[in-house]
Amino acid sequence: MAAIDTIKQAIVHNELYAPTSVQAPLGGEETKSAPNASPAEVATAWVNSLQAAISAEDIDDIVKHFRDDGFWRDILCIDSGDWNAYRTPELAGALKKFGVPKIQQLTVIKPLDAAIVPVSESVTWLQAFTTFETEKTRGKGFVRLRESAPGAGDWKAYTFFTATWEVKGAEEFARERRPLGAEHGEHSSALNWLDKRKEKVKFDESDPKVLIVGGGQNGLMLAARLAVLGIDALIVEKNPRLGDSWRNRYHTLCLHDPVWADHFPYVSFPPSWPIYTPKDKIANWFEHYAEIMELNVWLNSTIERNPVFDEATKQWTVSVVRDGQAPRKMKVNHLVMATGFSGEPRLPSFPRDEFKGTVCHSSGHKGAGGWEGKKAVVVGCCNSGHDIAADFYEHGADVTIIQRSSTYVMSSKHGIPGLLNGYYEENGPPLDDADLMLTSLPVDMLEEYHIEATKAIAVKDKEMLDGLEKVGFKLNPYPGGLFIKYFRDGGGYYIDVGASKLIADGKIKIKQGKEVTKLTEDGILFEDGVELKADIIVLATGYTSQRETVRRVISEDVANRIGPCWGKDAQGEIPGVWRHSGVPRFTIQSGNMFQARCYSKHTAMLIQLQELGLVKDPVYPEHKKLVDPRF
Repeated sequence: MAAIDTIKQAIVHNELYAPTSVQAPLGGEETKSAPNASPAEVATAWVNSLQAAISAEDIDDIVKHFRDDGFWRDILCIDSGDWNAYRTPELAGALKKFGVPKIQQLTVIKPLDAAIVPVSESVTWLQAFTTFETEKTRGKGFVRLRESAPGAGDWKAYTFFTATWEVKGAEEFARERRPLGAEHGEHSSALNWLDKRKEKVKFDESDPKVLIVGGGQNGLMLAARLAVLGIDALIVEKNPRLGDSWRNRYHTLCLHDPVWADHFPYVSFPPSWPIYTPKDKIANWFEHYAEIMELNVWLNSTIERNPVFDEATKQWTVSVVRDGQAPRKMKVNHLVMATGFSGEPRLPSFPRDEFKGTVCHSSGHKGAGGWEGKKAVVVGCCNSGHDIAADFYEHGADVTIIQRSSTYVMSSKHGIPGLLNGYYEENGPPLDDADLMLTSLPVDMLEEYHIEATKAIAVKDKEMLDGLEKVGFKLNPYPGGLFIKYFRDGGGYYIDVGASKLIADGKIKIKQGKEVTKLTEDGILFEDGVELKADIIVLATGYTSQRETVRRVISEDVANRIGPCWGKDAQGEIPGVWRHSGVPRFTIQSGNMFQARCYSKHTAMLIQLQELGLVKDPVYPEHKKLVDPRF
């Protein structure tokens, strides 16, 4: 006990980046540490022991390095064409199915960052960054070790993360491999950099390897990752400008995630960037980013429906329509759908034809300007509904928000730090380290941590939550909190930035728990017979799944063949996005800025491995073929 306390005191001010956990039983044999071993020494002993078991291909010994409640989360290493989160009881079966990965030189890096992390009163873990190699690749990882009791020294893996990071000889053209830029001498070209860029983006001489439909954050970040790998990609964007998907939203829209979590790969926001980015600012950033990263973008462009995949050549034949001109037929190795997390606007089924005022979906609502003194009704009580209702109030409208079920609410003030501090905050860890640490957590385990974090946030938000309940607002006490609600359900929450107090104070009225029967000539009628008068009704009723956008943009066939595009698979992971969709060489990119940044890395890696012939196109795993009508 004294030894472990000594270690804690020695490194208590190190980078302690961990959320809350729960004590659980330990099983199997363990790596014993010396009483006065440093965190780096403990981690190194465990890593060396695991490496020996891997080198011997001793599956039983490998499994014994993990707690009974442990996970090995793997991206493109065990199953070289996919990623998975294996619980300890499932691990032996996976290793027998795919074979023990040919990991070599498993090593603890950044030894000064190896840390004993006091997670709660009863739980402490030791964490460390790792690297490894295979014959043709290099990888990165992260490990969290726990003892059966403080000071026991019997460290075993609570989480172990491995990810294939780069191919030897085909690394990113960055840092020491950055391009020279200037060309002089006998073999220099008459074309300068600008000339070459103009020629490149035309794709007159060849087709891109990857065609990306959509120029939002997911399309841009994936294109940047591919560009740095030297893989030609073309973004097809339907709007006149990059960022219009944000510019065209409602007037007051800002990102709800803070700046520290929203950086783009290779080009971070400047230190003066606001914490919550306004929509037009992020839209302009999209344009700057594409220019800085030399991304190939065709604006005012769409693809024709029903592209064809050739099983023999492993290529898609796609027709691209640019600026209304004749279609350009392309043969590409990969087709990527990056049109955003939301599918098509979901419109409620109640009749709307009688209404003589203005009615629109939130996706088409531009702002509350001009509605002073008018009656506004917002149907829907999540982020967009709250933001739009607050905007109406601030513009002098008489506004009512309609809540048909329940909503998970947390404040931005307490909730964002409660979930992200230690990962994404001012003076937090380097972005790449934070991304690796958070990505290393299986979603099921992240949910366990967030149960405790969500309780703590609710205590701090008590005054706000009590105020909402007093006026009839129905709270959803979702145990896993905001992120898990987003991962599992894709919505159903509000991050409060002021609207909750307006509702609690009666400045925004609320109608709760009654379904809408229809829109009347001058208002909205509910099933209880109550009618609200309205001049404008905004339907903040969400969106369909991405599958419906695939159906509209790609084809019925592809939409029917892909697996679920969000939610939860049997391993607790989000299925169908950033990796195999269930259709060969067709990938769906989705999610917020953090997810786009982190998972674009792994999608680009998968594409590169396929391009180099290092992985085969997989059969879609059975555990990912779960039916969820929402996704």
